[in-house]
Amino acid sequence: MFKNFGDSIVNYVDDTATDEFEAATYHKANSVGFFTSLIGMALVGAILAWALPARQSLWSAIVLLIPLISSAASTQWMRNYVAEPIFQLRDTPRSVLITYWTLCAVWLVGVIVTGGFDPSGSFDSAGATGAIVGAVVGAVVAGTMFGRLSKKRRQRDLERLDAEAED
Repeated sequence: MFKNFGDSIVNYVDDTATDEFEAATYHKANSVGFFTSLIGMALVGAILAWALPARQSLWSAIVLLIPLISSAASTQWMRNYVAEPIFQLRDTPRSVLITYWTLCAVWLVGVIVTGGFDPSGSFDSAGATGAIVGAVVGAVVAGTMFGRLSKKRRQRDLERLDAEAED
């Protein structure tokens, strides 16, 4: 499903270019756009967390769907042609990481301060503690596990692509 959709998008972008360098630059610009959208998502989430009252501030998490869906779609398409790259958090540009995690912290604080974790809509210290501990533990686990998982996925992809090439 994603292969045909992705191929049509890539063909469209390639057809708008006048040469291979231009097409490659368009595709690189999409990489810049993806990381910019992550920062934009965190910014919009933080704004919504502070702007929406009480439990409604939890709805700010819906902005997470946009990059998750687009990333999943692009990864599924890419895996038809090449193995998934190994993701290393330490290789991500520091400015992107600092900006992203700062905005995520502001976002979480906004949900806590506006009463997003308390049914009555007021500040809840137990909910705040749970949210902060959960966010820190989740970030550490994801940061340590994602590199290992991406290595395993890459190896699986390489084996699958090699088997398809032999056929």
